[in-house]
Amino acid sequence: MSDANRSDTIDWLALELQRASRIARREKGNSSFRRLTRYEYNYALEDLLGVPLSIGETLPPETASEDGFKNSSELLQMSPMQFQIYRQMGLKALKRATVTGERPKPVTYLVSMEDEFEKLAANPKTKFFETGDKSYEKIRKSMHLFDARTGRGTSYKAGKLTPETAAVAGPPPSGSGVFMALPRSNELKWNLDRFLPDDGVMRVSIRAWRSSDNPDEDASLRFGLSAHTSNNANFSNVISERDLPVTGTVENPHYIHFDVYLEDIQRNPFRKLATTFPRRDEFLHIKNISNAHGKEPLQVHLDRIEITAPFYAQWPPASHKRIFFDSKDKENEKKYGGEVLSRFIKRAWGRPASSVEIDRFMGLFDQFRPDFDTFEETMQEVLATVLAHPEFLYLTQRITENKDGLSRISDWELAKRLAVFLWSSIPDAQLQQLAEQEKLKNPAILEAEVKRMLADSRSNRFVRHFVEQWLGLDGMESVTHVTDNALKDAMLKEPVAFFEDLLKRNGSVFDFIHSDYALVNERLAKHYGIRDVLGSRFRKVSIEPHLNRGGLLTGSAVLAMNSDGKDSNPLKRGVWMLESILDDPPPPPPPNVPEVDLADPEIQKMTLKERIADHRSDAACYSCHARIDPWGIAFENYDALGSYRTKINDKPVDAAAFLFNAQPLEGMNGLKRYLLQERQDQFARAMVRKMTTYALGRPLSFSDHAEVEDLAAEFRKKGDRLGDLIFLITQSGIFNSK
Repeated sequence: MSDANRSDTIDWLALELQRASRIARREKGNSSFRRLTRYEYNYALEDLLGVPLSIGETLPPETASEDGFKNSSELLQMSPMQFQIYRQMGLKALKRATVTGERPKPVTYLVSMEDEFEKLAANPKTKFFETGDKSYEKIRKSMHLFDARTGRGTSYKAGKLTPETAAVAGPPPSGSGVFMALPRSNELKWNLDRFLPDDGVMRVSIRAWRSSDNPDEDASLRFGLSAHTSNNANFSNVISERDLPVTGTVENPHYIHFDVYLEDIQRNPFRKLATTFPRRDEFLHIKNISNAHGKEPLQVHLDRIEITAPFYAQWPPASHKRIFFDSKDKENEKKYGGEVLSRFIKRAWGRPASSVEIDRFMGLFDQFRPDFDTFEETMQEVLATVLAHPEFLYLTQRITENKDGLSRISDWELAKRLAVFLWSSIPDAQLQQLAEQEKLKNPAILEAEVKRMLADSRSNRFVRHFVEQWLGLDGMESVTHVTDNALKDAMLKEPVAFFEDLLKRNGSVFDFIHSDYALVNERLAKHYGIRDVLGSRFRKVSIEPHLNRGGLLTGSAVLAMNSDGKDSNPLKRGVWMLESILDDPPPPPPPNVPEVDLADPEIQKMTLKERIADHRSDAACYSCHARIDPWGIAFENYDALGSYRTKINDKPVDAAAFLFNAQPLEGMNGLKRYLLQERQDQFARAMVRKMTTYALGRPLSFSDHAEVEDLAAEFRKKGDRLGDLIFLITQSGIFNSK
């Protein structure tokens, strides 16, 4: 595209933003006019285009509002200069989703374990074992090939692969009885040389099964890529976002398919050189990530591996046909371009485009067409402009005032608000159809749609992002004293899993305060002292009172991030309690507050609680600390890792405190008891306010007070159930107005 065309396009987009902003300022209500967060933007592109993306990660992270949320209209605005960045990212996404020219010829590697076995059998130096040999027990614990028909096997080490000269076609042959055994933590490392293409999808397909069908044992595969160019320029990275479970059995092996875009991962920079040094080859790693308990450690068995790049299930791919669909007018560029544009805008913007808007964008098509060889390339540029328009990047609103004086949102706007709230994305076809029929505001239909959306896997996005922002789990990013990565990962996932379970069964939000169960995996259960939990999968388990767990307050993530790295931090824990649980944040500390002098020998002799009391004796500090400290002291039985303790430096833990109203708190049990007996209304109201703030994407104002109070009263009346809260908010006037 010419510089002049690019400049004109960006100027037009800036004017469109100004127009949308003026509409938002004229709103009589509390406008939720804001741009999408970077995670919402990425999800929206993925759902629109049908391809996985990580484009949003290139944008700067959002700042959390005073409420702790990153989707606040206070902070989510943008300057006209940013439109060029969004346009470039949209174009990059479109180029991934669409194709031009002929289908590229793939590079294909094929590994048959039967062939590998026969190669080794042909070598007289190969040492074989049989199941009755003394060496069998030792060899079977390492990577080896085994022929189940004869009971013979041999140690195995992966080598260098050469691409197939002919395309691999047709269904794979059935298993021969020869397989490779991959024990726990063992890793296959294949040398793929330098033949992988620069971009496109690499698909790794593995026919595999578990050596045991014990449901308490998990087996999964992790994929990586490495290069060893020189002593100072090596890398080895995990390239699978998650470990892929192995669920097949020897009677019914399953194919495991792993896809990765080659342009998204680190590559050997020397792979295209004509020299042999630095080394040009790249290595694929396949690792067994499983638990190994009992006398028969779980192994992954596999007999066939196929590697293809670039991989296309069909040509053109489904993502391409989603945009460039079949039409009788396909040979007429102007007419077909209008059809493509109209359908794309409706899906991207969540509403039909007007004839004026279609004409404006087709005018861009006329400007861009001379700069490109093909129709598809030209349309990519036009559609990238659609994706940089405020109607896609923002939650926009139009004024429609009702007889009651409230500015109600349209069905189209309701569909978009629901999608952003519960899916962090754009409306799907069903939401759009109901909006077009003006049926979405019907209470029964709206309730049915919310149920459908919560049952959809896309609602996992809402669960994750709401919980992380509500509880401030970003604080775990700065935690360095949790050095076990598996434990740290489990800590972060625990509150998300807890919330998800409660939402699915519409449980009481007071389980967040205390529960007689926990959501844990094997690593977290070990940390908590919970027995008989195996595997990486989170599951619900009953817990005994002596474990001192249950609810969110005793979750390790909350406790670890609100510590100082060496010990607990009652001040941080007290502030977190007031902000996240009670929605009663303390005021900021006054200027020039003296810090605790840790060099003072008298201070060094004090317990942490005594130091806090000494600090609070300063008149300038008393008023704030009297509100904060008792809440934090109640957490003192939990150390910097969230482990339960009864002693500190051989002295009994003193977790007793008095609130500013002289109410005693006897440790964590006393805190939970007090909250459940005396602060139910406050916590229920806090949950309503937090969820409503997130749902609206803006801070609550004084004018919202009456309706939020009504919501809280109805929430309590219905039994304080988490799922009911979602339904109440989406049916409320505050959610359906501007």
